[in-house]
Amino acid sequence: MLYVRWGLLMLGGIYRRVGRNARVLIATEPFWSIPMNWVFFYRPMFLSIVIGLSSIEIGMLISTFNLLTIFLPLLGGYLADRFGRKRVLMLFDSICWLSSLLVWMVSRNIWHVLLAYVIEGCVSVIYSVWECLLVEDTMVEFRSFIYGSISAIYTIGSLTTPIAGYIIGLYGLDVGMRILFALAFCSLVPMFAIRQEYLREPELSRRIMMDEVFSGFRGYVSSLRLMGRSRMIIALLLIIIVAGFFNSSYAYFSLYLIHREGFGLSEDVASLVPFASALVSLMLSLFIVPRLRSGDDYLKALVLGYGLGSLGILLLICSPSGLLTVALFSALLLGFYSAVAFSVSRAFLANQIDAMDARARAKILSMSVTLSSLVNLPTPTLAGYLFNLSPKTTFAAIIITFVTSILILILAYTSEKQRRLKQPI
Repeated sequence: MLYVRWGLLMLGGIYRRVGRNARVLIATEPFWSIPMNWVFFYRPMFLSIVIGLSSIEIGMLISTFNLLTIFLPLLGGYLADRFGRKRVLMLFDSICWLSSLLVWMVSRNIWHVLLAYVIEGCVSVIYSVWECLLVEDTMVEFRSFIYGSISAIYTIGSLTTPIAGYIIGLYGLDVGMRILFALAFCSLVPMFAIRQEYLREPELSRRIMMDEVFSGFRGYVSSLRLMGRSRMIIALLLIIIVAGFFNSSYAYFSLYLIHREGFGLSEDVASLVPFASALVSLMLSLFIVPRLRSGDDYLKALVLGYGLGSLGILLLICSPSGLLTVALFSALLLGFYSAVAFSVSRAFLANQIDAMDARARAKILSMSVTLSSLVNLPTPTLAGYLFNLSPKTTFAAIIITFVTSILILILAYTSEKQRRLKQPI
């Protein structure tokens, strides 16, 4: 108990030393992360059971979403450097999220769902913009705390998933999901109001808007040249691309938990699995991730997280169905992956970009989203096809991507270390 109290005091001290925009985004993140966690977990069940879509149709809809995230992030990087981070963030974030949730509330068929996914896909314009506002105006040594805080808040949303399970159990999947969509809409309105009032344009953003090289589309060429000079940036971009396979396949995770050929849990009990995973992820995000400082720390955390995540999924697909204790233990192992996959990899990438040229941040982050979406465009459909053949096959493929990520990180780090040793002193 004393250790926890000391940890919270330490975190509070760090929080006061991060930039203004980071504090605003961290403080308002629960308005999005809690209700959208509920939506993301139960939406595949809604599509399958209420709308009546097959696993392949769900995959094709998610592929449509991914198609938009190929081009729109590049537009977002350009708009942010040309017109400013805050203006672009508030315009696209508020309009796209609120309007898509309104469509989800009244969805009755595949065409309504397609429209909702298209509008939601337009949010990808601000993916890199949001991340720029999150880290700019904050010193490098506090970046891991910022990403860890965001990861922890999202994890808290997972911890509250049983509340959504109670709503679904009380009202049924049809009415219950529409209640969740409405709750998410009502939660986002105050978030956007607070951000509009308190976010400020970073000083770096003001300088870039006056820089003809980086503010225009030519900035992408300059950014590509910078990327080519860092093996670690390329490696981190590769694992972000590989991680896109898991993210694009996550819709089938909840389906696997309730599928009779999967793990065979009931719809309300299934919500305990992300809850268990979130417990581990939350503790790591609060007390371990903020303490990471060096590249060695980041590398070890990523390798450990991906390794334990692989074991968690292997346990889930190899164990007998219906054993809740096994599902919960698997979730605990996946919590290690959840804690590092976003926060550590993004903090590592942000610091590597700063070591090259901070002006390239918006462009490089935009390209990371575009490349991941481009490579993973067929992933949801492929995952749906594999799931249709056998629910376990999709998750065996995820294990392969996790192991691949570990190998990429180790090879890149070894190569980068050898290159530094060969440089003259």
